[in-house]
Amino acid sequence: MTVIDFRCRPITAEYVAICPRAEAINWRRWGVRRPTPEPFENHLAALETNGIDIGVFTGRQVMTEGKVTFGVTNDYVAECARRSSGRVVGFAGIDVSAGVSAVAETERSIRELGLRGISTDPRRAGLTPDDRAIYPIYEKAGELGVPVAITVGPLVGRYDDPMAIDAPARDFPHVNFVCSHAVWPEVTGYLRLAYAHTNVHLEPSIYWNLPGTEPFFEAANSILADQVVYASAFPFARLDAIKGFRSRIAWNEDSWRKFTHLNAARLLGLPSDLGREA
Repeated sequence: MTVIDFRCRPITAEYVAICPRAEAINWRRWGVRRPTPEPFENHLAALETNGIDIGVFTGRQVMTEGKVTFGVTNDYVAECARRSSGRVVGFAGIDVSAGVSAVAETERSIRELGLRGISTDPRRAGLTPDDRAIYPIYEKAGELGVPVAITVGPLVGRYDDPMAIDAPARDFPHVNFVCSHAVWPEVTGYLRLAYAHTNVHLEPSIYWNLPGTEPFFEAANSILADQVVYASAFPFARLDAIKGFRSRIAWNEDSWRKFTHLNAARLLGLPSDLGREA
């Protein structure tokens, strides 16, 4: 079985520095312990052990006066990708409140660092995804031909409104948007969004097994099979989460292959055959 994990970060000292921001109750709900730092090589070994062919290292950062004050630098994300021999693909963390510098950082990260997409966190920036201040970033992503990951889900409050992505998806039909954690609580809203816009893709990490998520799996196994991607959200969830997804429903094999790697490979510009099949 070939697997691309679309949200999978290494628990190195650089990334673990982000983790204390998460409250203790959330770690208990997620069913994992707050991680302690490990060498990057341990992450590559863990990917191998858990049958993950490629892990997408989605960056995250907040910029203050031109410096990263939260998260990791995109140079570090690119360094991890370079050291992985193709096992890790990097997405640049982009602070969407940073204006023209965010556009410049998007271009630098893709053209110079070789990253394959951008990762945004509108709540941390205080901007909903449809804020026109973010539009130049979407435009640049479209120009560069890379996907835009948007953090949504139950912890971002009003920034988890599927309708806030409706306008960007309509206004930038050439940009692929990936909604991270888009499985709960606004499950039917995100399904409606993806049904309306074929450039919207849903990623169901962390919250996929909560009550009320059944419609996601029904759609992923049928009408929206081309617009879903697997992700664990490690280290905020178990790296072997793929096992739970596999057993959740009776997947048809075409939908399962699309979910586990074919859709992700297309978004990332990678070959569909990564070498391992069930």
